[in-house]
Amino acid sequence: MSRDAVALRPPARPLHQFPGCDLTPAQPLHRGHQATNGPWWFASSGGGRFDLTPPRGTCYLAFDEPTAIRETVGETLATTGVISEEFAADRRLSTLVVPHDHRLADTCAEEAADFGLTRELSSMTPYAIPQEWAAAFDAHFAGLRYQTRFATGPNPNAVALFGEAGEADWPTDLSPEPFAVAARRCGFTVAGPPRSVRIVSPPGN
Repeated sequence: MSRDAVALRPPARPLHQFPGCDLTPAQPLHRGHQATNGPWWFASSGGGRFDLTPPRGTCYLAFDEPTAIRETVGETLATTGVISEEFAADRRLSTLVVPHDHRLADTCAEEAADFGLTRELSSMTPYAIPQEWAAAFDAHFAGLRYQTRFATGPNPNAVALFGEAGEADWPTDLSPEPFAVAARRCGFTVAGPPRSVRIVSPPGN
């Protein structure tokens, strides 16, 4: 296989002995979301990396605030380094905890490679193969722990939880922080478009 090709393939081995880890209510979680929506949304549209198909869904949460912000904004932040005020205006950052223990597939465990898994799980596009892995994990686990695409740290920094598609009736953050305020507090630049553009003629004209 060429080194330019993606090595990760759909799971071909049984995953019931895949390495696992526990997510407990003691672990704070963070999620960016639209102000009009609750944070416990389990997506099944296919637009997320680990989305399941209806009637199942996936909820994405981060272990730290900067990761939650990067994952909410995505590629635009990675390429420009700026979060637009328009994008941030109708979003909030919630701090959450799960209401009970969850057993997760630990995709960052060394033993995960023995099942054919690679780091491409959290970076490759499109999402068809990661979604196949998620569907296979759903038969044995309540979600998965992973490293996100838009971060570079050495440790797991996010979880994707599985559940019934739609909004779960779980405890929420009673005072979610305005997204722009949270982003600036974490060192990100939040800015609007320039109010005016000055055009300067080149020398000699």
